[in-house]
Amino acid sequence: MSLIEKLRSSTLLARLRRDQGGAILTELALSVPIFLTLLTGVTEVGNYMLMNLKLQHTVVSIADLVTRDETISEDVIDDIFKAVPQILNPFPTGDKSLTIVSSISQTEDVVASVFWQRSGGGSLDADSALGAEGDPVNLPAGLTLRDNETILATEVYYRYEPLVFDFIPTKTIRKVSYFRPRIGALQEIEP
Repeated sequence: MSLIEKLRSSTLLARLRRDQGGAILTELALSVPIFLTLLTGVTEVGNYMLMNLKLQHTVVSIADLVTRDETISEDVIDDIFKAVPQILNPFPTGDKSLTIVSSISQTEDVVASVFWQRSGGGSLDADSALGAEGDPVNLPAGLTLRDNETILATEVYYRYEPLVFDFIPTKTIRKVSYFRPRIGALQEIEP
């Protein structure tokens, strides 16, 4: 490399060091992807938190509706399950959700077990964590039953799929609520 070429390259480097044009665009180009990632992350977390709040509201509302009367029939419970999509709105139900109501009771002869169980409010493939009709139930600590007393357990399952981040796995969320009937025992469901 000749002396003239060295001077030209050092002059060019000196000019580039002094030139501040485009510095803001460079900083912006480096920071915009970081800000967009943070914004989508906040959106994803907010959506997940809203889903959990909606599920908690759904499980409590359904349990409250089921325990209001002295008796309950198949038609009434079907109508109650029709409320699930409205409560979970704007989140879709269908094959993403399932609501299960279980009547847990005991008598002198029968330990705490599921006396009856109905599901609706969606078609998600999920089984009750409490068991099926006739199965004995292990109640949570601190929740006790006396003979001929009933607890209605409501479970809501929802398959959550992330909005933006596809690398986050799909997760089935479960919320449960235990209510005692206000009147009567609700140990059986009328046809």
